[in-house]
Amino acid sequence: MKILSAGPTSISKEVMAEMGKIHTNPDLDPNYTKFHRNVEKKIAKILNTEQTTFLMLGEAIMGLEAAVINIVDRGDRVLVLHNGYFGKGFSEYVENVGATPVELKFDYRRGIDIEKLREYLEKDSDFKAATFVHCETPFGITNDIEKIGKLLNSYNILSIVDSVSGIGGEYIDFDEFKIDVLIGGSQKVLSAPTGLTTITLSERAKDEIAKKKVASYYLNFKNFYDYKDAAFAFPYTMNENLVHAMDVAVDKVLEKDTVALHKKYAEATRIAVEKAGLELYAKDYFANTVTTVLLPEGFDALKLLEKMRERGIIISGGMADILHSAFRIGHMGNNIDFDDFKEMFRNLDEVLEEMKVPMKGSLEEEFVKAIEK
Repeated sequence: MKILSAGPTSISKEVMAEMGKIHTNPDLDPNYTKFHRNVEKKIAKILNTEQTTFLMLGEAIMGLEAAVINIVDRGDRVLVLHNGYFGKGFSEYVENVGATPVELKFDYRRGIDIEKLREYLEKDSDFKAATFVHCETPFGITNDIEKIGKLLNSYNILSIVDSVSGIGGEYIDFDEFKIDVLIGGSQKVLSAPTGLTTITLSERAKDEIAKKKVASYYLNFKNFYDYKDAAFAFPYTMNENLVHAMDVAVDKVLEKDTVALHKKYAEATRIAVEKAGLELYAKDYFANTVTTVLLPEGFDALKLLEKMRERGIIISGGMADILHSAFRIGHMGNNIDFDDFKEMFRNLDEVLEEMKVPMKGSLEEEFVKAIEK
């Protein structure tokens, strides 16, 4: 089965081979601790920072919730910026700690409007923190993390950023962008097996965490970067197999200009979609890592996905209000392969013809022309 979805992404043979090896006992071998810390430094390098970065054992949603638990106190007001499904989801995490989410909604087909945010903050900036999503995977939109981060910082509002689908595929300068907490995941652009969350913290965030008693042991960030135990380096047993696989995957990201590669495949995909006569869901701030495509009214995207799976190709469906009307192509991580993309677009051409979806041209032909420019 070829995986060209918006995550989890395809995993290389080298990464899976490393996943299958047994190296040592991560609890008892001090050399493992050195290795583990080096992997974390490599992840920080992707973000162009030397700020505290660490791995947590668990899928990235855990990291999003943990970020709120570590930064937000009961009674705090938190500004929840959302132009998509995952951005709005932060409200639940905020409510769970007894804080008050104040939602600022933007057009779900466009990036977060910086001027609208600026005007809002001029009237009300009394927030402990603000949350937002870097790349809204369901809709193929990447928000301007730099402008949003700097604007929030100017009001002394701590920023919590979900970059699960951005890290590695979108340019990030953690320090320059004035971000306080950035969450990533192993299963998207990094193309490692699902199960590891990356956390990067500013000094401001660490100062805030130091002031409070975090209402969790497993999710307490301080236990990862300042764990005090004579016998162990980590608050719980690490999965050495996952971390070794992550190490190989991260090396693959660092060995080339992955941002440029993702941008190239994203642009070629969008050109192919529009020239073939289909509609992009996003109207601006297009993501480097995923493209969301709308089908004409009356056609069911779930049927298209089923037909593609029958042909041995997995792409993603829409979510929420566009569950039946959209499909998504994940040009992210190890998914990116010219021959695989050609095959995917050729099969999409055939499936769309079977479904009698009106088209103006061939997705495969337009993609090849765009990518070879």
